Parts: sequence; C-alpha cells; structure tokens
Amino acid sequence: MTPLPPFHQNEAPQSHPAFLPEEEREMTRRSFMKWMGAGAVLVGVGLPACRRVEKYLVPYNEGPEWSVPGVETAYATCLAMGGSARPVLAACYEGRPVKLLPSLPYPDGPGLPATAQASILDLYDPGRSKHILFHGKPASGDEFRGAFSSWSRNLRDGGSIGLLLPETDSPLVHSMLEEITRKNPGVRIYHDSPVPAPGSAMQAGLPQEVRFRVRFTRAKRILALDCDFLHENPYGNTRDFIAARSPEGLHYKEENRNRTRLYAAEGRVSLTGAHADHRLPVSPARLAIFTEELFRYIAGRKFSSRFPQPAPEAPASLTERELAWLRRCGDDLYSHPGESLVLLGEDHPELSGCVWKLNRLLGAIGTCIQLLKAPASLPHGTLEDFIRDIRQKKTDIVFLLDSGNPVLDSAHGPTLAEALNGTESIHLGMYEDETSRACRWHLPAAHPLEAWGVERDRRGRFCYRQPVILPLYGGISPEEVLSGLLSTKGQLITADNSPTHLSPVYHRARKCFERAVNPENKTAAWTEALQRGYSEETAYPPLSPQEESGFGAITPDASVTDARTHADAPGSGLLELQFCPDYTIGDGRWKRNAWMQECPDPVTGVSWAASAQVSPATFRRLGGTGSEPMRCTITASAGRMEVILCPIPGVAENLVVLPLGYGGMNHVAEGQWNSNGYELRTQVNQANGCGIPPDQVVLHGLPERTEAIQGPVVQPSPFTAGGSAAAALFTPPGADTVYQWKMAIDTSRCIGCNACMIACRAENNIPVVGRDQMAKGRALDWIRIDRYFTEEGALTAIPVACQQCGKAPCESVCPVNATVHTTEGLNAMVYARCWGTRYCATNCPYRARRFNFFDYAKASEEATRLQRNPNVTVRSRGVMEKCTYCVQMVERAKIRHKSRLMKEHPGQPSTTIRVTEKDLLLPDGEAQTACQLACPAAAITFGNVLDTSSAVFRAKSLPRHMNLLPSLGTEPGTGYLAPARNPNPAMEEQDLENIH
Repeated sequence: MTPLPPFHQNEAPQSHPAFLPEEEREMTRRSFMKWMGAGAVLVGVGLPACRRVEKYLVPYNEGPEWSVPGVETAYATCLAMGGSARPVLAACYEGRPVKLLPSLPYPDGPGLPATAQASILDLYDPGRSKHILFHGKPASGDEFRGAFSSWSRNLRDGGSIGLLLPETDSPLVHSMLEEITRKNPGVRIYHDSPVPAPGSAMQAGLPQEVRFRVRFTRAKRILALDCDFLHENPYGNTRDFIAARSPEGLHYKEENRNRTRLYAAEGRVSLTGAHADHRLPVSPARLAIFTEELFRYIAGRKFSSRFPQPAPEAPASLTERELAWLRRCGDDLYSHPGESLVLLGEDHPELSGCVWKLNRLLGAIGTCIQLLKAPASLPHGTLEDFIRDIRQKKTDIVFLLDSGNPVLDSAHGPTLAEALNGTESIHLGMYEDETSRACRWHLPAAHPLEAWGVERDRRGRFCYRQPVILPLYGGISPEEVLSGLLSTKGQLITADNSPTHLSPVYHRARKCFERAVNPENKTAAWTEALQRGYSEETAYPPLSPQEESGFGAITPDASVTDARTHADAPGSGLLELQFCPDYTIGDGRWKRNAWMQECPDPVTGVSWAASAQVSPATFRRLGGTGSEPMRCTITASAGRMEVILCPIPGVAENLVVLPLGYGGMNHVAEGQWNSNGYELRTQVNQANGCGIPPDQVVLHGLPERTEAIQGPVVQPSPFTAGGSAAAALFTPPGADTVYQWKMAIDTSRCIGCNACMIACRAENNIPVVGRDQMAKGRALDWIRIDRYFTEEGALTAIPVACQQCGKAPCESVCPVNATVHTTEGLNAMVYARCWGTRYCATNCPYRARRFNFFDYAKASEEATRLQRNPNVTVRSRGVMEKCTYCVQMVERAKIRHKSRLMKEHPGQPSTTIRVTEKDLLLPDGEAQTACQLACPAAAITFGNVLDTSSAVFRAKSLPRHMNLLPSLGTEPGTGYLAPARNPNPAMEEQDLENIH
C-alpha cells in the first residue's frame, strides 16, 4: 500500500474551507456567490478535495451475450476454513470477483464469517508471490520444467518423497494421495497445523471414522468448557442455536417458552462465554479439576444421589464459590435429560474422554449429539516425523504444499529450516516467508478463487471449488502439483499454460463427483452441483442407535483418570499463559489482510496490533493503573513478545491470554515482528510449563486512547436499564406511503464478530486507513461495534452506524444540502455536493459519520482497484461518508422484482399487463443490506416497516425494542432489541456473593 503523506495530529488538508484564512472564512451571501462564480478555477486549483479521479473505460471487443454492465453474476464456490469447507457465492462484475456472499440455500446456516469475506482482498494483494524461485532468485521456465520432470520421474521410479500438507478432508486430495501411494508405496505423507482445528478436542475422544454434530434445536441446556463455538462453529448450525435461544424465535414470529440456557466455564473472555447466561472464570490449568468434579457430581446424582467430595490427591481444589456454581449448573443440566450437553474447546483434548462420559450421563448422545460414519483417512505422520525422516535421509525430495509457515509457527522451526536446507525441498505458498526462504524451490500458490477443487464440510457434503478468474500471478494449486507428479509426461499443467485455460484438476474433480454420487445424467448432475455449490447426497450417514450406544458407556464405578493428564497449575506467584489464535488474523493466515488488521478485536477493541487479555486485579498487580490498556513486554529465556495488555473483566486471576498469529515477514503491517506468540509459546513450554514470574512482564504507558486502541467500557449497556417500546413510526411530510426502510438489531444475538464490518467494507468500497491514521481517530468504517462489559465478564455488543434519523440533526446544518432525507426514509449522502465542512459530523450525537481526510482510495488503488464495487461511488478526498442502508442493494432488489413480473407475461406488451400495487410491492426479505446478509447470528433485521407482515415490523413492535439516546427526539430508523438473558433462578449472582 502506498504510504500516506506525513501530517500533524490536528492538521487537516490546507485546501479545506474550514482552514482558510480568517478573511476568507467570514463571507456574506454576496461574497459567497461571487466566490462560487469562480467555478471551475476553484474546483481545479483551490479545492483539490473536490476533484474526481478521471478514468477511461475500455469496452469489450466481444463481450459475453448474457453480460449486463453493472449487474453482478454470482458463481458458487467454496473456501476451506478450519479444516472444513464453507460454500460461498462469488459476485463478479465484468469478470472480476468483487465480494463473497453467503450461500443462502446451504442448510448449515446462512451468514459468512469476516475472515471468509476478507479473503477476496488476498486475491488482489500485490504482495503475493509472483515468480518461481530457486535459492531465492527467479528460475527460468526451462530450468523449472526440467526440475519438475525429474521429481515426477523420481515418483514413478519408486524414489522416497515426502508430502507435508495441512489437515484436510478433501476427497479429491485423498484420492490423489491414494493414487500416489499405490504407484509408489515409499511416499510418506505428513500433516501439520500450528493450532488445533475447531472441534478437534471432542473429536479426539471418538474413533477416526466417527464424526459428530450437535442438534442445537434439541439442546436446552449447554455448558461450554473453554469452547468458543459461536466464533467458529464446527459443531452444528448457529442459526439453530439462535432460534432456540431467542424469546420470539428466529423471525420474531412465536413465543419461545423453553429457551436454551448457556453456561460457560473458561479462563479467557471468549465471544461465546461473554454472551452466556452464566459464566465462571476457570483458568485452563484448573479446567480439568472442574470437569472431573462436575462428572463426579452428576454421576453421584445418577447412581447414588450423593455428592462425592473432591479427591484428596487433586493438585488443586475448587473454591466454595466455584463448587456452588458447579452444583447449580450440574443440577440444571441433570434435570433436563436428553436436552443437555457439554462442549469442549480445542485446547483440551486430554479431557475429551471425560466430556463424552458427561454427555452420556446427560443422555445427549443420540438426541442432542448425532454420531456420523466417515471414511478412514490415509495414515500420516507429524511434523516431528517429517523432520526426522529428512535428517535420516529417508526422503530425497520433500514438498510443502500450502502447509502454512512451520519454520515460524512450529516449536521445531530452527531444526526444520536446517533440515530443509539440506535436501531437495519445494515450497508452495501464496507468499514468500520464512519457510520459503529455507527451501530450495518456491512456487507461487493459487488463491482458492483461482483453482478447482473438492472439499468436505463438517457434515461430509462435497463442496465444489470452481475458479471465478484465471490466476492473476501465475498461481499453482496443490492439486495441480499432485496431478503433475502423477502425469506420465512429468509436466505441470495449470490453467495458465493449458491450451484451453482449463486445469487438469477440473477433470479429476468431476470424476470425484461422479464416483461419489453416480448420477444417471452425469453432465446435467455435474452442472447442477456446480450451480448449487455442494452435494447433499455425499453427507456422512448417521450411526445406528445400536452403534451409538457403544460410545461413552457409563457404570457406577466409572473412572475419570483421563482428566488427570493435564499440566499442573503454575505455582504460587506465577502467571499462567494461555495462547489462542487471534480473533482478527486467526493463526496468522490473515495477518497480511489489511481488512482484518483494521478490524478491532471483538473483546479487547485493539486493531493493527497484538492484544492480550488480563483481569483488572492482575493488571494492577503487574503495575497497571486505571482501566486503560498499556504496552506490555513479556520476556522469556531467549526472546520477548510485545502486546497491548488490556484489563478485561471476567478473565481468571493470574492468567494472561496471548494471541497467536503475529510476527514474521509481513508487507502489510509494520512493527509486529516482536509479537510472535509462537516463539514465546515454544520457549515457555520448554522452560516453565505454563507459568512465568510476574517480573518478566513490564508495562509501559500508551499515548492518548484512540480508535486503534479502545479500552473496555465497564458499565451496563444502554438497554439493560429497561424501557418501553419505541414510539409510533415518525412519518415526515412527503414520505412515501409504500416503502419506509428501517432496521432492528438484536443485541441478544450480536457477538461482535466483525462480519458486518467486513461486508460493509466490501460492498461500499471503504478503504483502509492504516494504523497511524486510526491512531489519530480517522477510521473510515461505516459501522463500529461498541462493547459494554459487566464486572463478571458479560458483554453486550452494539453495532452503531448512521441511525437514519427521521429528524436528523445533520441535515439542518449542511450548507450545501449534501445530506438529505429521501421519501423512503433514508438519510442519503450526495457526495458530489459535499464540501467537507464536517458540520454534520459535529451535529451527529451518534458519532456515525466519517471524514475522508486523505485520498485513501487512491493510496490503496493497487491492492483494491479490481475489487471495487462498480455500483458504489469511490469517494475521493474531502467528503463525509456514512451508512445509507445499502441503497444500491435496495434498488437492485426492486429492479429484479419488476423483471420477474415481466417474465411472468412472456411476449405480452407491457401496456396490456395488469398488475396491482400489491404485486409491485417488494416481498419481505428481498431487499437486504450487506451487513444483514453477512451476519451469522441473524442479529440484523431490515425491511419495509409499512409492511405489517415484515420481520422488521414484528421486531420493532416488541416490548424490548428501543432506540439509542431516545431523549434527543431524533426518531432514528435503526432500533435495538435489548438483551434477553435466560438466567437460572437458583444461580443468580446475588445468591453466590456470600459464598467465598
């Protein structure tokens, strides 16, 4: 990204009218009109903030017959995330993928996580690897073709080859690996991942060929043991959980009398735990003790109705408060047999056996949990096996195919780098990194939107990845490498060098589909599968009740000794460290994505930096003052880690929660090299187990808090104090009598996952401004998420955008009428009129308007030019920006609806078609905003409030609906549904306060 010019914190563009000399600012009406008479001279010279970038469009020479300029074409494809596939729709304009949308027919829930949407930016990233490298220098085509031919010949001749890949359920990759091992039994396969896959801990307690899924519609009591299933849900459909938990159902249509109650026991504050009905801080090292005692208690209820006392040999005991919480939670779970379940986070695989026994005690298996039968995978080794085989010369050639960056993020990085330097090693990756530098060869990898493939989702459905654009930088997919190794000619054929621009992986993907589905009409079935994006026929079959009964069998003398394999809690005075993937950049795969870097962490509120969680009491113990975050340096035996330390209510005492994913080579963000959590994790595990002395943590002050570092707000949310429903709909003079667009946001559902922010950014061409600009309070996001904590760690996330006020205070102060109210109830922006006086921002009580201080779009043109949505203006410098309810999507929905009406009368002249006003009315749900479409939790409802059958009308009619700052009388179009908790009456906090 092109750097922006330096400027002072309080400096503004010198051509801005608000910063002209005094004699020019004091104008009469006459002088104002005289000034305006200068016309083009001032526009071209004196006011560069009002200039527009000139572009020349080159039309098609021969365009596709069905292509309509400005109208998107959506193609079904998929992304592999967290070990499973996610079907998506790629919206393309004139051959350019612009944004990723959720696949609405997909049965495991609509919505799309922020990271999936942001992956579109990686496609156009100019920092991607573009050349085949040999020893760090570009290799000639003949040189690479000769090398690849020798690799393929080595495979056919029985040579020893090692393949390091990430964990995958891809049936296409599995079939190709099986073919390779049949041709050469000496090929060795290895898997590696820097962090466990979501759901892997519970999966560890099942045989390899058995999978599971959670039926959230049947679960009325859920206990999450350090399990953040609302963030990345590998267990089941999140919308089912939301429907079972909402007082009025998913669409606010019925009264839900038997709502789901959520309990959470965890050390950190996760998105799931922060929205639980009851939450208990338990450090990771003591979670095994808690789980064991919960099993003893529920087993005692079931077999002897006597509560067994904690075992005397336990390394640590529960406090009276924790024990009281455990008993009341256990009673509630036990009193709902067949409707209760326990979920386990991926960091605790040693507890999987105990958790499955708990679920058997609660009757969850076969009711809330369904077991599925999956095919067995090929035998494979670990990264340690990979390194050992290289050093022992058991492999002559090794391929690292899209395997991440193990030199940086594994505990064996230096050893791995030394081993790779001593053998014929080939690295395939989208970026040049520490691992590529350690290998002899580096191949640029294709983006998922550039390559064919077949993946499986958690249910086992085949999801089809089809390219929506030819490789921009000559990328190669792992499947193409495997296909080239298997070819008899020993050639690597890709979409780039194929005469028909069709990769050979296409034919392999189609054969994979035909073998699994076996349709009668293969061509028609394949086309339909690509259009839908997945095949329901390939889902894993369920186990029979007899087979299910064999898992987690419980007897009165059942042992729980498997829970004792955990590491002991740190000794007295030590700080316990917990390492978790970062909420914004994951395990590091999104650290080069500027969209994700600029998103604030949904718990700490920090962007463009690694942030850590700690309890307020521990924060003060380490030398922190007040509640403002501080810069923190953690030293270990051979290195250090720098983070922003944030005091978060609800974190377990003496626990520091550190993010993984930062550090290493990164062309997008500077200053993050010393934030490598993987290195610190390795050093701590090798030296002290899981604890460090407090004197190894040093705090430093930060500059004044800005949007880049947002401290926690510990106070009740604006909606917890109670209130009444909003007043009757305000209708200004001249308002349309057919459409009045409004929005309702349910704060019971919103978890602050940033999906709405990324969707808004992709749809509305919102540029990133960078860390320095955010530090000066100049973020451009049209949506921000305010966070309100309680002392116990409960979090209310409130998305705030332009409230579309019926009596908008911004409209009355704009001197050029740039912000106006439409007849359909929208507070619109006319960018061509805006002078950037910022009067509207000053007068907005919701602080929902953003000013474009610099031409950020031009600065990021190289990275985002091809990604921009042609239906939305690209704003240049010096204008005010804000949410407009995605008016372009609303108008497009109207056009499509009228087009469908015309198609219902083929060949009939339009003058003879008779339609009623009801026919012309847009059906509820046809018009959706980008944030609403992307929200995985269905927290945002948008529609025509004049339609009494619409979901937004029902939501706004509920007693818990209210507005932000209602005393101002601005009559906002966006309202909020107050949080609706479902507490256990026997477990209210006041009942536990007297227990120490």
